[in-house]
Formats: sequence, structure tokens, C-alpha cells
Amino acid sequence: MPTAPRLPSVAGSFDLSQLTFPLPRGVALLGLAALSVLGALSLVGACQRETPGAPPSAAATRASRVIPTSASAVDFASALLEPERIVALPEQALEYSLLHTLPPRFASTARFDVYLAEPILALGPDLVLADAFQAPETTQRLRQAGVEVFTLPVIGSWRDARAALVQLGERFGRAERASELCAELDARVARLEQRAASGPRLRAVVYSSFGGVGSTAGADTTIDDVLRLAGLDNAAALAGRSGHTDLSFEALIALDPELIVVSAPLKAPPSSQGDLGGASERVLLAAPALAELRAVRERRIVALPAWLFATNSFEIVRAAELLREQVELLAPDAAATPPGAGSRAR
Repeated sequence: MPTAPRLPSVAGSFDLSQLTFPLPRGVALLGLAALSVLGALSLVGACQRETPGAPPSAAATRASRVIPTSASAVDFASALLEPERIVALPEQALEYSLLHTLPPRFASTARFDVYLAEPILALGPDLVLADAFQAPETTQRLRQAGVEVFTLPVIGSWRDARAALVQLGERFGRAERASELCAELDARVARLEQRAASGPRLRAVVYSSFGGVGSTAGADTTIDDVLRLAGLDNAAALAGRSGHTDLSFEALIALDPELIVVSAPLKAPPSSQGDLGGASERVLLAAPALAELRAVRERRIVALPAWLFATNSFEIVRAAELLREQVELLAPDAAATPPGAGSRAR
């Protein structure tokens, strides 16, 4: 298999706001990966958001050298564009994207580490696809150099992601492909809603912890949309929580969810930044204070792959599908039962 060319990092230019982790809103509080790095990224991103999109350009729809610079951007670009139109991929974001297995067609695609103008310009892109949280000075430098930069809109739900698909389809000259993807998403969501409607709704909590104070996701988060699509009630949202917030053991016990959703470990090896995922389930199972928690006692803990747990694209629907499958395995009573049929055999 050919080895992808790798661009060297720029010495002395390591700015946390330039990293290419996927970072949906508040992901640092969820502690999905390197907690210290992601925490800094979320705080920087909150201060650096810009208006999505960029000035229209007739050349944008003809772009033949596109560079996505975040996990979300990778999802959208790889779904809409032919592989040969994508000239480089962000190394750090790949495991959080639908290219986490790096399909053979992208094996020789160049990769880069950080969102810096010089390494990206060296690849000769005619369009860069970026997230709003990424370094605005890099975006400005790319535009000054004559490169089109399209800033993705903020994604808060699968409907937002669907709208972004339509917008990007028009921008890339791939409107027909975007329409096909939207029709597929609509059908999958309809099936999920049908499955969820005929079974009881479990109260669930999204939980992350690296051994300190844990965190959860309330209303107005992408993972909350995943829970809803999967036919679950977000206990944190029902308790009035919004966004990504701290969740102590005491607060978790007070919520006493019937099911807990965590992130599975990443493929990357442990590092000084933590174990890069997987710690949350160990914390839940090892803490004596949580032994009588309903979800812990009944082993109703679902570990979603990190690329789905942290998704900030149309992969929200895939995350909900996988979560629904796991719910039906762990809690057969929650499985959708066709009209007139008996209980599902297990």
C-alpha cells in the first residue's frame, strides 16, 4: 500500500487553536480524547467563531484541489467529492471522521498536522473546507493568498447537517449527489423514528470522565440529537441541563439513568494526554459510589465508537442507528415490536 506523504509541522508555530481535532460544541467537557488539548481548543473556538460560509465564487463549484481541515469537513468532503478532488487530509481528525479506517482510495492522499497556512498553501488547494472554531488568522491568510475558504455552518442536529449537505452540494457542483444523500438520510431517520415509536423510552445519560469530575451533554447538543433519534430520553436535558456541563457522582446518582452512553477507546496508543478514550466506562464500573446506579448494576452501558460519539456531521444518523441496535440488545423490552407481533426472541 503506498505511503501517504506527510507534511512536517512548522517549528515554533504550535497554536492550540490550529489543531484539527473535530470538536463539536463543548467536546472538551466530554473529554473524548486528549482532555487538556481539547479543552483549550473548545475555549479558543468559543472566542473565535466566525460567520459560516465565504464570499461566493464561480470557481468554487469547479474546485479540483479541495482540502478539508477538520473531522466534520472530512465527512462532508469525502461524501460529496470524488477522491481525486481531495488533495490532503488532516491527520489528527481522521479517527473522528468516517475515514477512520482510511479506505484504500485515500491511502496515498497527503496528510497534514495543523491548520496553518504555509503547509496548506504548499499543497496548492483551490478550496479549503474549515470549521468555524479553527484559527481565523489562518483562514485570513489563505484568503489573502487567493484560496477559497468555505466555513462550515454550526451543526446542532441531523437536520443542520442535512442542510449543510445541500449547501455544499451546490458549492461543489454536486447537487445531485447531495440530493441522493439527503434522500437516504430521510429514509433512515424515518425508520429510526418508526422503531422508536413502538417501544418504551429509556432514560439515558451521556457520560465522560478521566477520573476527575465527569461531564454530560444536555439539550442543544449533537449527542442529544443522537439520543432522541435512537428513541431515548436524555435525563440530563429533562433535568434542565443544556449544552455540555460537569456531572459529579452525586448528580449522576440523582439522575439514576436506565442507560449510560460513553465513548469507546481510540485506536491511538495512550499518551501524556490521557488514554485517549475508554476511561469513562472503567470509572463507572470501578467507583464504589456508583455500584448501585441502575445502569451500572444492570450493565446497561453502551460505548459508541469515538468517531460517532463525537460526530458533528450527518453521521449523527449512523450514531443513532448503532445506539438503537445496542439498546435493543441490552434492553429487549425497548425493541420495536411490529403491530400484531409478540415479544422479540433473544
